[in-house]
Amino acid sequence: MKIGRNAPCPCGSGKKYKKCCMDKPKTQPVQLLAERRWHWSLEEIDAFSTDEIVSKLRYFGVPFETAQFLEDVQRFHSGEELADHWKQVHAITARGFDRDFIWMAAIVLWERLAPGVMSSERLDRLMQQGYRLLEDNEGDRRGNRFEACRIWLEVWEHLKTRFQPEMRSGKAAERGFRGLQSLFNWCQDLERELYNAGLEDPVFFEKAIAYCREFCSYFPDSDELLLHNMKRTEAEAHFALGREGEGDRLFQALIDQFPNNAWGYIGWGDMYAWPIKAGGARDLERAKQILEMGLSANVTNKTDILGRLRDLDEER
Repeated sequence: MKIGRNAPCPCGSGKKYKKCCMDKPKTQPVQLLAERRWHWSLEEIDAFSTDEIVSKLRYFGVPFETAQFLEDVQRFHSGEELADHWKQVHAITARGFDRDFIWMAAIVLWERLAPGVMSSERLDRLMQQGYRLLEDNEGDRRGNRFEACRIWLEVWEHLKTRFQPEMRSGKAAERGFRGLQSLFNWCQDLERELYNAGLEDPVFFEKAIAYCREFCSYFPDSDELLLHNMKRTEAEAHFALGREGEGDRLFQALIDQFPNNAWGYIGWGDMYAWPIKAGGARDLERAKQILEMGLSANVTNKTDILGRLRDLDEER
């Protein structure tokens, strides 16, 4: 087979033929790329030059061109999605472990050639960075939580651009994100950590209100537990900021929407029994009235309300 001077060397080195095997003695045949016998890693591919990565992609049947790549990153959310597209439209020759090279190369090239376009892989790394900060037991726990919330809110802003009108639940939104993290679980973790950060800095209660409101607006068909938690956090944050009137209104709306959920009444009562706001006045009678409203309703688990009432009696 005649090989062009500037063609990728068939030995698989990633270099041009003229820079690699062309001048080897004619008695030494060019070795075709041997089948890969171990997994590729992103670190290994990242050690290649861009030209070497592109050359190997072309060897495997991807007719890579930078201009087309820069158009493609605007159409797909992740390097994996782009690699899936390549596999559908091109005759990919990679076999075995080399199949992984295709999608890993797409990820590495995305970072190098289109750093201004947010990929799911980078969003996933930011999510993991937040979790590492929260799990760091030796660092500044308060500062780490604030930084994790800042990073995760940045992720949320990027994710919002991917949500489509037909994605009406948190589960449906998974279609807009491919990563190691579960988007469904991460959304709940963000709500919880914003609340926890608010206990240390009220600014984060404001951020929690905005986030929970946006989530419920984007995903009104999410399951009851998720929506209930988001709406309850929003109401509690208003109480924590001293806006009891708005908190009352939101809790009333919550039990109107979910009248059988005991924790709407419990959460509302707790705001008066154990105020979140520093120096907030307790009103045990008001708390008892709210809990008794729950007993009068057809809640699914009255034992939880009865347990809270016992707690109030012990406080008297």
